[in-house]
Amino acid sequence: MKKLLSGLLLAGVIVGCGGQATPTAVPATVTSQSTPTSQALNPTATAATVVDNSITPTPLPTKPTAPIFTADDERWAGRSIYFIMIDRFANGDPSNDNADGFGADRSDPRRWHGGDFRGIIERLDYIKGMGFGGIWITPVSKQNSTNAYHGYWQYDPYQIDPHFGTLEELRELVSEAHKRDILVMLDVVPNHMGDFLPGSKAAPPFDDPTWYHNKGNIQNYGNQQEVEDGDLLGLDDLDQDNPATRAELLKWIAWLKTETGLDGLRVDTAKHLPKDFLREFDQAANTFSLAEVFSSDAGYVAPYTEFNDAILDYPLHSAFKESLVGGRTLLVIQRVLENADQQYRNVHVNGTFLDNHDNERFLCLATGGPNADKTTQLRQALAVLYSLRGIPIVYYGTEQELNGCKDPFNREDAFELNATDVPVYQWISQLNQIRQAHPALQRGTLESRTTPSDAWAFQRTAGNDTVVVCINNTWKSLDLAVTGLTEIADGEVLTDALGSGQMSVKNGEMNCALQPKQVLIYTR
Repeated sequence: MKKLLSGLLLAGVIVGCGGQATPTAVPATVTSQSTPTSQALNPTATAATVVDNSITPTPLPTKPTAPIFTADDERWAGRSIYFIMIDRFANGDPSNDNADGFGADRSDPRRWHGGDFRGIIERLDYIKGMGFGGIWITPVSKQNSTNAYHGYWQYDPYQIDPHFGTLEELRELVSEAHKRDILVMLDVVPNHMGDFLPGSKAAPPFDDPTWYHNKGNIQNYGNQQEVEDGDLLGLDDLDQDNPATRAELLKWIAWLKTETGLDGLRVDTAKHLPKDFLREFDQAANTFSLAEVFSSDAGYVAPYTEFNDAILDYPLHSAFKESLVGGRTLLVIQRVLENADQQYRNVHVNGTFLDNHDNERFLCLATGGPNADKTTQLRQALAVLYSLRGIPIVYYGTEQELNGCKDPFNREDAFELNATDVPVYQWISQLNQIRQAHPALQRGTLESRTTPSDAWAFQRTAGNDTVVVCINNTWKSLDLAVTGLTEIADGEVLTDALGSGQMSVKNGEMNCALQPKQVLIYTR
C-alpha cells in the first residue's frame, strides 16, 4: 500500500482472466468464471474462510473500525468508473483494423472488431456527460491470435497491440482523460501469457520455458496451491516465485506506469497469484490497484485487500443477482454488508458492479416483472448500486440497454451507440450527480432503519451530510415506515434527489411511498 494520509475517516465505515481461454485453435467460449471457484452465497452465514472447497465460519469483530484512507484511496473514492472493452467500444481509426494480419470481422463475436484508443478519445465527452470520473480499459499488451481481441492472452507485455493504436496514442488518451478530470485504470495480466507452450513461445524475455510453472491445467480449484501454480484453461502460467520472472514483471509494471501516466490498475486473475507477489507488484506500480478475486465468499476475497488497495466486490455482485434479479429478500444484500464489510481494508474503495465482460449483462437476466419492464428493473438496480458503499463500476453499453448474455455475446459492439438522450444514459448522469454531491454516499456509515425484506430503508451519514434511502424490490406499490432516524432535526424536510418530492421527518420517523421497483434517495 502507499503512504497513509493522516487521520481517520470522520464518519465511515472498492478468477477470471477476462477473455475466453483457448485450449484449441478456435475455442469454445469459456472463462475461468465457469470453474467451481465461487462459493454459493449464504445470506444467513457469518464471514467464512474457504478450505478445500468447504466453508468454515470466521469469527467477526464485534465493532467495526473506521478505515484509513490512503492518498490513492482519496483520488478514487469519490468517483465512479465506466468500464470499456477497447475492441468493442468505438472504432476511431479503421486503418489499424487488420494489424498483424489478424483482420477485423464484426460478424464473428470471437474475432477482432476494430475498437481502439482513438475511438475512446473521441467518446470521452460522451463518457463525461454521464458524470464518470474514471475509466477502466481492458489490457493493451500485444497479442498474437485471431481471437485475442479482449487483450488477456498477451504475447509481448512491452509492446502495445497495434489493433488498439500506439503507445503515443495511449498517452494521448490518458492526457485527454485528465483534461476532463477522468482517471484511467488499466487492466493488467501478471498471472499468465497466452497459450504458446510447448509448441511456440511468447516474445522475449518471456520466451524462457523455465519462467513458467509448466504443471498443466488447474484441476482442483479447492487447492489454493494448484490455483496459483496451474494453467488457467491452457494459458501459460508464469512462475512468480522464480526470481527472474518476478523481477521482470515488477520491472514491466513500473515501466508501464511511467510510460503511460495511468492512475490505477485492475489486476486480472489475482487469486491465481501469490499474495506476497501481489504486494510487491502493487508497490512497484505505485498506484491504486483493484484486484479481481472471483469468489462470492468474502472470507476468501477480503484478505486480498491487504495486498492490493481494493477488490472487485464479487460477494456483493452475487447478492445483487440473487435479490435484484432473482427476487430474493433484500436481506441478502444487507447480510453481505453486515457480515463481510468488517473484513475489508477499506470498503469504500472496493469496486461494486451489476455486470461485466465475464458475467451476463443485467438485462439478460432481468425478468421485467409482469409487464416485462426491464428498463425499470435496471434503473432500480443502478440506484441501489449508487446508494451503497464502494466505487460504482458501470459496464459500457449499459446506458444504451445492451442485453448480451454469456461471453462473447455480452461484449457487443457499441460503435454506433452514442445517443445521449436515451433514458438510462440520463438516469446514470443523475445518479452520478447525486453521489458526487453527497459525501455520505461516497464514504458514509450505513445503518438500517427498517428490517430488510421486500423493501428496505437505511441511513448513510458522513460528517454533517446524511442521506435516507428507501428501496422497493417488488412489482407492487407499497408504503414503508422508516423509524430511528438520527442527525435529522424534528420537522426537517428532506427532498428525494430522484425527483419524487419531499418528506418531513417527525420524531425520527418518516414514510416512503414507493412505486414498483422504485428507489428514493432523500437528502437535505
